[in-house]
This record gives sequence, structure tokens and C-alpha cells, in this order.
Amino acid sequence: MMTHRPLSNWVTAVRRDGDGFGRVPGTTINGGDERADARHLPEFAAGWRHEALRLPGGETVLGLVRSDRSEAVVELTGTARPIPVTAEGALVLASVEDHWPPRAFDPTAAAVLAAQDEDLRHLLLARLVAEGAEGAGPVSEVFHILPWHRVDALARAVTSLVEGAVTAPDIRLGYVFAPAGSRFTAALEQLDHGLRSAERSTARTGAGGLCARLLLLDPDRLPASTREGLRELLAVLHRIDPFLRASAQRAAARLAAADHGWTPAELDSRFAAAAGSTQEVRRARAELSREPFGLRIAVTSTGSVEIGVEAALPAEEIERATTAYGALLLPVRVEGLRSGGRLLVALDHRRGRLSGSVTAPLAPGATTVRIDQDGPPLGSDDLPLADPAEVRDSARAADTRSGRRIWSDLAAGLPAGHPVRAAIEEGIG
Repeated sequence: MMTHRPLSNWVTAVRRDGDGFGRVPGTTINGGDERADARHLPEFAAGWRHEALRLPGGETVLGLVRSDRSEAVVELTGTARPIPVTAEGALVLASVEDHWPPRAFDPTAAAVLAAQDEDLRHLLLARLVAEGAEGAGPVSEVFHILPWHRVDALARAVTSLVEGAVTAPDIRLGYVFAPAGSRFTAALEQLDHGLRSAERSTARTGAGGLCARLLLLDPDRLPASTREGLRELLAVLHRIDPFLRASAQRAAARLAAADHGWTPAELDSRFAAAAGSTQEVRRARAELSREPFGLRIAVTSTGSVEIGVEAALPAEEIERATTAYGALLLPVRVEGLRSGGRLLVALDHRRGRLSGSVTAPLAPGATTVRIDQDGPPLGSDDLPLADPAEVRDSARAADTRSGRRIWSDLAAGLPAGHPVRAAIEEGIG
């Protein structure tokens, strides 16, 4: 059998006290070094096993006991709370660790683990994600032991707020869902907070983040009820942000394991000799509809990709929606560019019209160019966390005076020395 190691980064020593265990007077966390990670302390390298330890008050908590019973520790949460566990839960956990790392839990083990403390489930899955065998990590269903009913309830509450409800249950999710990946629950909570506090910018950031992160998530890690609740929320997000319609539809299709029916625009960049003139610039053209955005695309015989974007919305709706964004930047994925494959198109809002364009050089030898929208739009608040190289290439590709002005204004809003500001300034020269 394998040695068992702590799930938590904090432990504290206990000693046998009658039929149970009690803390050793003066004992500190991790032997006095709270900054240490108990999961990697050398003393747990061999000879320990998980058990349910009964404290003097009768509570059973997660602990590790030496095989010779000479020492024992209790595992703690980040707030130094002992982690509750049932006797059956400790036995299942011990069996899981005897065959570490597991790819799946049998139905009986999964049911027992799903009934344990949330912190225990979070720590178990976090370690499993970190230590799963290369190329043979855990199957998606192991994540179903998390308390997804809370996500279901929050998705319903947020949907009701989007649809105009004045009140809804206040549900907090916290960090326990992080092992499932993409941190979409944090975006869901941000959207909830923005709607409750009437902070449009916060709601906008949360809604866009929810779409973006669900596009990165393995949907099978969510139970069917959670996928359905999130799809219902995605179906109404356009009511608070019409610019999210395409991204929300794509995320909903991913949750349903369905084909969203979209394919990138694809253009051949090879051109035959122009008839009658070697000076003529020829273009292969295509259009894409990603509601409410329309993309006009051209590849030229001079080796450039030209992309124009417009928003097909009534002027008053554009006015209302853009307020929460500040500057609105549409991510576009382009295969075949000399620079990176993603550009942010800065959209100018003037006279009730929203539009923007970029021009970038083709990669040498590129014969095919593929282009599509790449996730939800970004706003001014998102820019500080953007990839500086992507921002530099995007600012450099802005081919109108208004587009370059937007990038210049964005740079001015960032602190001197910020890497994204430096990237913008390098891009616009």
C-alpha cells in the first residue's frame, strides 16, 4: 500500500486522549512553519495512513496516523479549521490513496465522497488534478462529487435577475469548484454581484468572463443539471449585453456537446497573375456573421489580411451597451499571419455606428487564411490583463485614425511602465 500524504497544506499534531485525540498543548501549524506546505514535508514521505480521528467533543475529522500509532496529525483548512470526515469517508479516501492516482471512482465510493465536507472534496480533486498521470488524468465524472447543486441554484438566481427579478437568493460559491477548471464559477459570482449592485461594468465583465471560461471547460466535468442551468442563463445573457449573443450561443452549444454550426471564413491567399496589369491589387473576399457583429475579410495579392467589423444593432442599443465597456475590443483569430494568431479590433462608436478595422501581413508562404471571432468582446477593464504581445500586434494593425486614437487613449489610462501600455506605445509607434 502507498503511503498517504496530507491533502491540505496545513496540519497540526494531536495525541491520543482516551478514546479520541486532542491537540498537543502549544502545538502550532506545520510544526511552527505556517508557510510550509504539509503536502511536501519530508516527514510524510512514508509510514502514514488517513483515518477519521475523534476529537474530545465527539466530532470526527480527517487525520493522518503513523503505522506504529506513535504520532497523529489533523488536517486543517485555510482558516485552521479541522476538516470533518465520516468514518466511511475516511475508509474510502484511504482506499483511493492506496491506488493513487485513480482515474475514476466506483459508484459507491463516489456517493460516499460526495457526502463529505466541501473542503475535503476540493482538496482531494485539486491534488488529483495536480498529480494525475501524464496523458491519463482523471475521467470527467470524478468532478461530479463537488456540490454542483449550489452552482445550479446560483445559475437560476442569476437567470431570474437577468430576466428582471428584483430579488433572488444570495448564494456564495467560493473556491471549492476550482479543480473542475477554467474558474467559470468566479465569473458567475461576478455577474451575480454586478446585477445585484447595479454595477454595469462588473456585470459586463462577469458575463463575458462566463462565456469565455465555459468555452475552455470540459463540459463533461459538470453534471447534466448544471449544464442545463447554465445553458438557460446563456440563452438570456443578450438581454443585458447584446454583444455576447454569439459567444453565449457557442458556449451553450459546447455545454450541450452540440455543433454550433459555425465554420471560420477560409480564403486562398494564392493569386494568379493579374490580366493586363501587374499593378492591380487583387483581393479574395469573404463575410462572416457573428451576431451582432459582421466581419468583412479580404486577403490581398500584396500579402495582407484586411478585416472590417461592424455591429448590426440599433443606435440606441449600441449607446447603452457600450457604456459598460469603455473601449470595445473584438478578439479575432487569424491563422496565417506573420505575427501571432489573435488580434483585437478596436471598435469606434460614432454617430450611432460601431465599426473598426485592422490590416496585418501574411506569414511568408501562407496559402490559406482562416478567420473567426475568438470569444466575447473585451473592454477597458480587461486590458491590463491582456497579453502584451497580442496588444502590440493589434495596435500596430489598426489601420484608421480613429482606431489608433482608441489605442492611444487606452495607453494613457494605464500607469507608466505597465507592460500593456508599453506594448501599445510600441505598436502605434
